[in-house]
This record gives sequence, structure tokens and C-alpha cells, in this order.
Amino acid sequence: MSRVLPASALVASTALLLSACTQQITDSPDMGKATPAVSPAATNPDGQIIEFGNVTDMEVADGDILSVRTEDSLSIGTVADFEAGDVVELGVDKQCGDLTSTGGTFLLPCDAGVYFIDAANPTLDDLHETDKPVTVAALTTDGELVVGNDQDAELTVYRDSEDPETFDVAAPNTQLISVPVNDRHDAVVRTWNENTTIQDVDYPNDREGATLRVGLGLGQMAGGEDGLLVVSDEMGGQIAIYNADDVIRLQMTAPVDANPWGVAWDSTNALAWITSLSENTLVGYKISEGVPEEQQRLNTVADAQNIVVLSDATLVAASATGNGLQIIPNPA
Repeated sequence: MSRVLPASALVASTALLLSACTQQITDSPDMGKATPAVSPAATNPDGQIIEFGNVTDMEVADGDILSVRTEDSLSIGTVADFEAGDVVELGVDKQCGDLTSTGGTFLLPCDAGVYFIDAANPTLDDLHETDKPVTVAALTTDGELVVGNDQDAELTVYRDSEDPETFDVAAPNTQLISVPVNDRHDAVVRTWNENTTIQDVDYPNDREGATLRVGLGLGQMAGGEDGLLVVSDEMGGQIAIYNADDVIRLQMTAPVDANPWGVAWDSTNALAWITSLSENTLVGYKISEGVPEEQQRLNTVADAQNIVVLSDATLVAASATGNGLQIIPNPA
């Protein structure tokens, strides 16, 4: 992808400024606590629709293996498996948290710990126990497990053959993801929707990083490559592009269709995708010119709260209200 404002162009004062911003953030009754809007009925959604129940979360591993979650189950397989009704279905507790993936592994955080689910051979046999119930979990490419929950303003790092290390962060956690960075350890980033903040995590040193405000009301965050993050500002009606390849910083924003929510990065076409729940649209933005520029516009199923992009640039959108899985081959 084309990089915007590379880290080499930043001076040391940027990090100092962001550190100052961390300390200046205050809560406001007019910001945060964003929730997904309710969609109108969809008309003429693009691509193919596969019947499915109410999807609460969705991830992709190994480039083309989907994990689609309803309240109490995970269905895992390729698009062809979903078309044939030949997926592996695992029963899960409805209290389990935010699904993530690293490489060929799905991670599902639950009360007892984090389930590591092999995308190629999915079972619930590999439970990494934790000291507290967890609702967010990220596995770095160097094998460190970072976990937290939506009650405590802290994270814990689990490393092989070492005692876990717990440290404070700015707030409890809505999402936590790990994003690869070239020639450096991963970027681990957390969000807290209650006060619409995003924060990088200095997990090698067991400490928090800089915290920034995300518009008026953060919706969802998704990772790309080399520290790239795509974020929806639901209340502000914006797409926001961040980078955390050294310290987290806002790269650019642009207005989008009302009530955005689901986000994903398409590395094949270098596009940031975002759904609008009130408009039932899915729009792809080019971000290489300093300002997000619309490149593709598609119609979605109703309540497309989760989207992913497969390795061949196929888009998959999932309805939270039982309107199906939407499969759109590379639209570029």
C-alpha cells in the first residue's frame, strides 16, 4: 500500500504532544457511548446472500477462513463451506467477548481464559487460562498474548514460561487488536467506546501508550498492515485512519454516509472499507493522497455491523438481524 505521513517524517515532539493529549482527555456527556444504528430494509444488496442467523462478530484467518459468531455459536469455514452448509459449528458461551485472529488462529476470550482455535481444524480444546475473566484478547506475531476486559482499566501480558504482567491503561476495553509492523514488534491497540478513545499499548515494556479521542463516538476498529488502523466514528459520521507503527497518531478523516460502523482493510486494493447502517452502503476509500477518496460504493444487507476482506479481495458483510452473509467478489 502507499504510506501516508511515514514514521520517518515525524519528529520527537510529536510523541511528546501525544503524551500530553493522553493527560488532557476528559469525558463529555455529548461524546462516546456509540451504538449501532438500526438499518432500514435493504434494497438490491450486491453480490450473493447466504442465509444465516443474527451475527454478532466475524473474523477471517489464513486469508480465507471465516469465523462467524452468533450469540451462542461459532461457525467456521471457507465461503464455499458456508455456501454448502458444511461449516464446523462450536457452541460458545454468550458471555464470551470480542473475536480476533492472528495468522491461522482465532482467539475467543471468555470467563475462564482465551480459546485458541485452529482455523484449519477448529475445536475448543486449547484454552489458555487467565487470572480474570476476559472480553478482549490479542495474540502478537511473536507469540505474546495480551488480554483485558470491559470492567477493569488494565491489561495483562502472558509470555511463555513467565509470570503474567499486569499494568494500568486509560480505561476498560471494548476492542484490543494486534497489527503487524515492518521491522518492529507488533502494534497492540485498544479502544473504549464509552469515552470514544483509542490507545496504543507498549506491551514489550508492560505499560500503556498514548491515548487519543476518536471523533464524537467510536464505533469499530480494524487493523491493516504496518500499523495501519481503520476506525469508524459513528456519532461524527466519519472514517478515521490511524497509524501505530511507533506511537499512535491520527492520519486523516473524511465524512461518510450516516451512522458508519463496520470497518475493514483491503490490502489487495489498498482500500479502507466502511459500512453505513442507516444507508445500507459499503464504501471503499483510497488513502494514499492525504485525504480519503471514495473509490467503490456497494449496497449491503440490512444491519451490516461486521465486514471482513479475504485474501483475494472478496468482501464479506454480516447482518446482525438475520439478513444473511453477503459475499461480494473483488469489486475493483
